[in-house]
Amino acid sequence: MNVLVPSPDVEAAPTAPRRGKRKVVGLLLCASALAVLLAGWAAGFSGASTSTDNAYVRGDVTSLAAKVAGYVTAVQVRDNQSVRAGDVLFRIDDQDYRAHLDQAEANYNAAQARLSHVDAQTQLQRALIRQAEAQRRSAAAEMNLAS
Repeated sequence: MNVLVPSPDVEAAPTAPRRGKRKVVGLLLCASALAVLLAGWAAGFSGASTSTDNAYVRGDVTSLAAKVAGYVTAVQVRDNQSVRAGDVLFRIDDQDYRAHLDQAEANYNAAQARLSHVDAQTQLQRALIRQAEAQRRSAAAEMNLAS
């Protein structure tokens, strides 16, 4: 019968390297955790949130222009206020445009009056033509009677 009996020296030898491996693994885990924490801390300073003293930060800036010229009579927004498309930003003095509108309406009304006058003159001339034709027929009938 052959029976192998483990010797005590063989068992003691593997435990020493295991403790060294545990220390190395523990140090690697601590270093990894520290690296993750440092990366998270550095991400806070990477530009995700910007601080400034002169209030020039990246944002949505849109240039604008009025479709009509004129003097601004009222400003409807505050500095750095968010606005949407269609919001009233300024009031422009409309006196010049109202004067042009009034002039155009007056010109339209004058043209309508001239048209009505021409229509009346046309009807009058047609009546005069019918009257002249009736007088001509009457004169022709009188001439036929006299002859």
